[in-house]
Amino acid sequence: MSDPEKIYFINYLDSIDESKVKNLMRFCTDILTQQRPDVLYFCFSSSGGFVAPGITLYNFLMALPVKVIMHNTGSIDSIATVIFLAGAERYAVPNSTFLFHGIQYTFSQPASLTINQLKEKVSSLEEDQNRMASIVAERTKLDEDEIRLLFRQGAAKDPEFAMNKEYIHAIRNLSIPANAGITSFNL
Repeated sequence: MSDPEKIYFINYLDSIDESKVKNLMRFCTDILTQQRPDVLYFCFSSSGGFVAPGITLYNFLMALPVKVIMHNTGSIDSIATVIFLAGAERYAVPNSTFLFHGIQYTFSQPASLTINQLKEKVSSLEEDQNRMASIVAERTKLDEDEIRLLFRQGAAKDPEFAMNKEYIHAIRNLSIPANAGITSFNL
């Protein structure tokens, strides 16, 4: 008889930025080398954040040598909708949501731009949105036209929508076994 899978739970309730992604990647690496789990199970809720570190985290999680499970425990918004798709298995609690919207560029202070610099910013925004749409279309039953419409409209969707579009595999409450390894990772 084979041993049961060793599952390590990571509770993440935070936004997405470069610093948080770097720390989460380091933390996952440490867990893999020290705890040697078969599965990383993310209890995941995020208001989203920056696209570039979000896509980096998605690619990192996809490359891990263990199964990744994602469980929406509240809301998955913006770039978090892409990160969530790194899960080989994906679930959502019944009262959770998924928020899709287009991306924006925030100037940290007043800025003057040349026409070429402005074109560069627009090009970067368009490419980030294309990358997000491509990942969603690849991992779900949403096609790129549907996801672009969601981006334009800005739409919050329920778990039933997510289930119908194969964004998730099941709607179910979170259940953490009594003796499971678990860490809350919130910076």
